[in-house]
Amino acid sequence: MLNSSHPQQPASNQLGISGKSTNGPKESTSYKRFRAGLPISDVAAGRTEKFGLLRTAQSLIHDHNKAASEQHRTCWCHRGTANPGAGVSVYRQTSGDSARLQGVTTCKSVWACPVCSARICAARQAELSAGMQAWVGQGGYTWLMTLTFPHERGVPLAQLLGQFSKAKDRFKNSRTYKKILPKGGVRRGSVTSLEVTLGENGWHPHQHDLVFATPDAFGLVRELDGGRMASSVIDELKAAWYMALRKAGLCEQSQMNDVLAHGLDVRGGQYAAEYIAKFGKEQKWGLSREVTMHAAKTGGKKAGEYAGAHPFQLLAWAAEGDDQAGREFREYVHAFEGKRMLSWSPGLKKELTGLDELTDEQAEQNTMPDEERVGRIDSEALSVLQSRRLLGNFIGYVATWCTDIEVAQQEIDDYIEWARLQPRVSRGEVKRKMHVRGFAYADEELPA
Repeated sequence: MLNSSHPQQPASNQLGISGKSTNGPKESTSYKRFRAGLPISDVAAGRTEKFGLLRTAQSLIHDHNKAASEQHRTCWCHRGTANPGAGVSVYRQTSGDSARLQGVTTCKSVWACPVCSARICAARQAELSAGMQAWVGQGGYTWLMTLTFPHERGVPLAQLLGQFSKAKDRFKNSRTYKKILPKGGVRRGSVTSLEVTLGENGWHPHQHDLVFATPDAFGLVRELDGGRMASSVIDELKAAWYMALRKAGLCEQSQMNDVLAHGLDVRGGQYAAEYIAKFGKEQKWGLSREVTMHAAKTGGKKAGEYAGAHPFQLLAWAAEGDDQAGREFREYVHAFEGKRMLSWSPGLKKELTGLDELTDEQAEQNTMPDEERVGRIDSEALSVLQSRRLLGNFIGYVATWCTDIEVAQQEIDDYIEWARLQPRVSRGEVKRKMHVRGFAYADEELPA
């Protein structure tokens, strides 16, 4: 995996610390441990890798033919303070898993930015979990309906998304859908999540619909292998989905059997934990995580072909020298600009959770309940961290070592003093490490 957010690590010193703090005997205990070479925790290290991915994304998205004001907003994420002259607050998760900065410029892009996406998805997941608990507590039931279509290489992603949107609108406005899933007694509402992966057959957009309904919403169902559900009602929906795809130009008559078999999938809420578990490493995810945490899924490669890769996996491969992955990621970012990741039926969130609808911008800015403010840095310190490519490592340091709120500010100051003594990372060196060829490198024109 990409590890560009961490400094070089010689064998004698895991964090590569060679300078001495100007604080001398006042160095904090945690900082002394840091200087002694004790690494940041594995969990924190994994979480901070997304800052390295962010730098890669900025390099790929940046268009050297456009003015600064016309660049994609992700190009400026975490590169300055939100309010000129104001400081930046440092927050730490009490679990020690991660930390973050508040008061920096953020792009709030759930699609292009691995840093902002993580926070937005976490907020969305919390909302959805609360909604599910409330609905089940009222005696309701949740169903996961997935919509997809046959796909092949060579078709632009933007074109596929446009056709997919038309097919979904036609399907949900069909007499069949309205007869089977009326809003009210059978279905209270739904939450939809748009997702895309890249495989050997090209881009694969698909949508998850978490349907808040009654246990008999899909008729008398029987469970098939793999947790899929079958019933005469589901068969009717499959036929309606096939017709919607045909009219949107997303399948041919010769593909009817394939679409009826795989185009629409319904699974019961009780199956969710098992269905999602394959994507988790340390814990099983609930149904809410399947709908919101799309960025956590990764794919692989088979004989040079992508196999179900999420765009952020493409980003990691691009940083390791995969030119094609970089081009695919850039196409994805432009195609998804302006799209919504998660959509609730009108009034459903308020009814179930008491929460108002939040934009992605508001979700990214929210303070999570397990966070505490442990200190501050100024804009000059932020510039130091950026120019040394240490922002991700700093976040990991705070998460691992700044456990005592009484001395956390001193520990943060100690780290910044050490960072000032580290050499700036030249743009040429970053280029060589990334091996990204065929793209204008963003750092040539963006501030450090």
